[in-house]
Amino acid sequence: MGTWTFTPASPDRAQGGNATLHQEGREIELNYSASVVEDFLKEIGAIHREFDLRSRDVAASGMYADEPAKQDSRV
Repeated sequence: MGTWTFTPASPDRAQGGNATLHQEGREIELNYSASVVEDFLKEIGAIHREFDLRSRDVAASGMYADEPAKQDSRV
């Protein structure tokens, strides 16, 4: 699939045009799905930021992902 670049539509309605995806000289105009792609990219960005924050917390605690969590279990 490769790397694609998302270009949002101009906020100025007078300029017209839709959001597009670009890759190596190819362009796909997003006539109907631009808002879905924009929402998806916002959510992915939020997930990425949350992952970065949690990764820093784990690194600061000295615990690594492959180490089991040390918790007491009671039956």
